[in-house]
Formats: sequence, structure tokens, C-alpha cells
Amino acid sequence: MSRIRLLLLVFLTALPLCSHPMGNFSVSHYARLDLSRNGSSLTYVLDFAEIPTLELLQEWNLDANQTAELKLRARQEAKQWLKGLAIEENGRAISAWLQTVQINIQDGAGGMPILRVTMISSLGLRSGKLEYEDRNYPGRTGWKEIVIHRGSSARVVAASSGDTDISHALTSYPADPSFVPPQALKASVDWKCEAPPVVFAAKQVPSNPEVTVPNVRSALKPFAAQQPIAPGTVVKGDFLSRLLKMHTIGLGLVFIGIAVAFGLGAMHALSPGHGKTIVAAYLVGSRGTIRHAVFLGSTVTLTHTVSVFLLGIGVLCFERYIVPDRIIPWLGALSGLSIVVIGLWLLYQRAKVLVARHSEHGHARNHPHSHSHPHAHDHSHDHHHDHDHANHAHTHDHGDRPHTHVVPEKVSLASLIALGVSGGLVPCPSALVLMLSAIALGHAGLGLALLVGFSLGLALVLMGIGILVIHAKNLIPNRPAVIAHPFFRLVPVLSAALVLCLGLGMTAVSLGWLRPGGLGI
Repeated sequence: MSRIRLLLLVFLTALPLCSHPMGNFSVSHYARLDLSRNGSSLTYVLDFAEIPTLELLQEWNLDANQTAELKLRARQEAKQWLKGLAIEENGRAISAWLQTVQINIQDGAGGMPILRVTMISSLGLRSGKLEYEDRNYPGRTGWKEIVIHRGSSARVVAASSGDTDISHALTSYPADPSFVPPQALKASVDWKCEAPPVVFAAKQVPSNPEVTVPNVRSALKPFAAQQPIAPGTVVKGDFLSRLLKMHTIGLGLVFIGIAVAFGLGAMHALSPGHGKTIVAAYLVGSRGTIRHAVFLGSTVTLTHTVSVFLLGIGVLCFERYIVPDRIIPWLGALSGLSIVVIGLWLLYQRAKVLVARHSEHGHARNHPHSHSHPHAHDHSHDHHHDHDHANHAHTHDHGDRPHTHVVPEKVSLASLIALGVSGGLVPCPSALVLMLSAIALGHAGLGLALLVGFSLGLALVLMGIGILVIHAKNLIPNRPAVIAHPFFRLVPVLSAALVLCLGLGMTAVSLGWLRPGGLGI
């Protein structure tokens, strides 16, 4: 009983505690322009998720525990980040003068560090037309927000962004899961300086009272559990994250970690995506067996493990060129297009068979033949047409070429491999985080074992769905009235069309043409 309680405790602590709402690959941007007669300023925040933080620390050749060195390096890098901001006033380029830099590092998913940098700079602005553009980390996913705040003696004539701070400088995100994250990297504002109010008291006014520094100790609430988390996601503070942070890991904990990774992979496979519907649609319209379902799941496992491993090695060795959140959408598009090709081929083959059978039945109706043969002759094949519909499912036996009017063609090895490779081509972020975290923390062997366990869990769900589909097909009543129904003759063609449509949907989602929320493929 103690072992059961231990395993239950492990799985409960493996449940998500918090996660970045923009994903493990994101770099979030925040800019607040404070316009004031007494001195304008810019508050600029960059929030790096797990993978970008790992890449940045590799580039700096620093460890997350080297706080003093990180502060110094961040201040040096902040000058380059500010150069990545294009700021113009009345068509004249102006520079942001760096004043303060604050950093905050905390543990993220898988025990990997996450970094947040807050920079405050002064701007020598006068009234007029101000243009702002953020050119840092182009193409990276993330929260991108610009706030224009009117300070003392400033009047905004027109502005492309408002003064509502939605994320509170990337410290608190909206809890509404349907909220669309802002993607603002450009802003413009036309403003004027008004006459300052008459001050009767001899009291010195601060040069810029509007500028406030966010409390970075409470920052990284961007990683709080304010957004819904997909089942099986590796997040900050879960069992695997704590396990990877240990210096010494016993053999028992290794096996428990692999079991947890296996369970997370199975849970992750139940979330939208991962080709469950495609596998089911394919096996419904074919003579699939349990052996085929197992082979398909094994192919997905192997492909998924290899894809995560190669992408992880690319991130570690070529961090400047291998950007996961750019590569994964293209892998998703490649996977979707592969499934489109498979669907088109299946549709062509099964439609051809359907037309051929329809022509065969039409020929039989138009050219009836007698079953009473008055003369004796020797058939070279067993050609019996007793049509005892009570005992068989409308099957003709022409020697060694039995066929049925319902069951489609035999499953081909090539189609199974193609479908399995397509289903496992896109690496799961959680699996990538597990492997990279383990390597970064000095547990490379454990990371590979966790990756295999995660992939096996994902594949087990696909195998189970395939086996359930195959058993469900066997529950169809084997009666002539049922099997002869036109719908059952169309099932193979309809399943091929469904595979084609799902492939098109996966491609559209990967390329950003559709939002994935409504597609559970």
C-alpha cells in the first residue's frame, strides 16, 4: 500500500502548477512610452521563456546561478536591445538613454531557468509626431504590447495604442482563455506640451513622477496558472521539474520519472492534435488489424523521438540558427501536406474500387446468367452462386480471388509508414523541454530516457485508439441488409476524404491560417 500511495503522490504532484501562456519558445515584449513635459521615458521589458533563456545563457556562456555576472551581461546586452528599437520624432531618429536594468530569474518548466529583463531609459522628446518600432527577435512568438501613457502637461492628439496596461508590464495576464494576445510592435503618437499649471507651493516636483519600476520580485507571474493548460504539459514545479533539479538521482527515482513521463505522454496525446482522428479514419476505411495499429504506433514513437532529439541537438549546437518556434510550424505544415498526399492517394484508390464494383454490379444486372447447366463441363475454379444470404455476408468466391462488397483494400506497409512518420514528425514542446533541461542540468541519459517514455505514452494512446476502432468495426452486424446498405460501401471513400480534410486542417493551422482551438485532430 505504501508504494501505491507513493505513486499516487507522484502523479498528483506531476499535475500542472503554472505555465507560460505564450509557450516554452516565446519571447514577450512590452513597451510603455511615458510622455511628459518634464522628461519622457521608455520602460522596455523582455520576457524569455525556457528555450530562449537557455539559448541566451549559452550565448553569454553563463549559468543561471551567476547572478552578479548575469546583471552585468544583461546591462551590456540592454544597450544592444535598445539599438533594436527604431524611435523617430518628427522624422528625426532619437536614441534611448539607458538608466536602469533589472533582471529576474526563476525556475520554469522542467527546472529550466526563465529570464525577465526590465530596462528604463530616458527620451529627449519634444512635442510632435513620435514613431516607435520594436525590431528585436523578429518572428518569435510572444506577448507584444505597447502602452502610451500621457504624463504631466502632455496632451495626446492621436495615438495608435491606448494607455491601458493589459499585462501590467508582463506580470499578470488576462484570465480569459479566449483573449487574443496583442501583437503590437509598432506605434505612433501625435502629442503636444501644454502650459504647466501654476504652482503656489515651493515644492520641488520630481522630474518624471509617472515612471515606476515594476516589482520584479513578483514578476514572472506570467508563468502563473491563469491560462488553461493542455493535459500532459511539463510545467514549473511539477515532479519531473523537481527531479531534474536534483544533483543525485537514484535508480528508483529514475524509473518513477520514466513512468511519470510515460503518463504525461499519454495524457498529452489525448489533447487536441497528434493525429488521433486521422489514425481512426484511416483504419475505419481499411482492413486494419491489431498488428497494423501496433506498427503504426511504433512508427509514430520512433519518428517523434528522433524529431525531438534532432531539434534539441540543433538548439544546443546551433542556437543562433535553430529557432524552434519557427521550425515547428514548418514541420507541422510538412506533416499536414504529407497527410494530404496520403488522403488524395487513398481517395483515388478507393473511389476507383467503388466505381469498378458499381460497374460490376450493373453488368451483372443487365446480363443475367443461368445457374442450371444442362451440359456437363469441368470448371477450373469453384464457381458456386447459391447466394445463401443467411449464412454469409454477400461474398463471392472466385477461386483464389475472394472479395467483398464492403471491406476495402488491404493495408499497405508504405501507407502505414507514411502515416506514422507524418503523425510523429512534429515534436511536442514538453518533450523538447524535458530533454533540453536534462542535458543542461547534467542528466543527458535521463533526459533521453524521459523522452522515450514520453513518446511511448503518446504512441500507446494512438495504438489504443486504433485497436478500439478495429474492434468497433467487428461489432457491425454481419447481415446482408446491413452490409448491402450504400453507406457501408461509401465508408472507405468517406474515411479517405476525412483524412484529406484533416491534413488540410493541420496544414492551415501550422501556417497560421486557422486557429487550432476548433480542430481536435
